[in-house]
Amino acid sequence: MITFKKTFDYYATDNELGDYISLMADAVEGDIDPQIVFDVESDDQHRYVIVNILDKVLH
Repeated sequence: MITFKKTFDYYATDNELGDYISLMADAVEGDIDPQIVFDVESDDQHRYVIVNILDKVLH
């Protein structure tokens, strides 16, 4: 599994996070079988988008 983690300011809107997720999905769609898992987490100061590309889908 390949994992990417993008850090956003805590006050980033859900739309900003959604735009980033859409951009990532569009970027990898042409290169790999799109078996991707997105997760959003947060702490006191930041919000994180975690992108996991599952094994056995890379060419």
